[in-house]
Amino acid sequence: RVRDYSHLLGQQLELPQKDIHLILMGTPLHDIGKIGIDDAILRKPGKLTAQEFEIMKSHTVKGAKILEQVADLADVIPIVRSHHERWDGGGYPDGTAGEKTNRLARIVAIADAFDAMTSDRPYRKGMPVEVAFAEVEKMRGKQFDPVAADAFLAIKQRVIQEMQSETKKINMQQFGMLRLAVM
Repeated sequence: RVRDYSHLLGQQLELPQKDIHLILMGTPLHDIGKIGIDDAILRKPGKLTAQEFEIMKSHTVKGAKILEQVADLADVIPIVRSHHERWDGGGYPDGTAGEKTNRLARIVAIADAFDAMTSDRPYRKGMPVEVAFAEVEKMRGKQFDPVAADAFLAIKQRVIQEMQSETKKINMQQFGMLRLAVM
């Protein structure tokens, strides 16, 4: 989902084809560093403690270190490392602000946050789509790059269609598994 939303946003922003390719390649890896985070923290049903949150935040640096081992993935490291940076500088791991944060990471930040808001988590139900879009608008220029946030809001209907398409794919896959189990 994050890849698909990022791709739609990149197209809306009329990014060069090379950047679209990097989004398509990098977004499936954006949380790869979570393989280095204890499952007890990843799946905790309640609020993380301050110490647990510090450990969780390390997934960006861990992911970047993993990708450093593969020369062909060097161009997507900024997506992995910086997708939790904020426009106002309050993000992590480096606290970069504004255009000092990689542009592709700023795009993925919106897509990832939107997906997180609309998806069920062990500690809460996903919020309604309209509420999540309102949050993107509210955090425009604070958490999110204002130009990218405006572009995301401009493709609202396309994002909703993508969400519905993804739900249909999941339902069809589950139906296929059910059919196999019955046979």
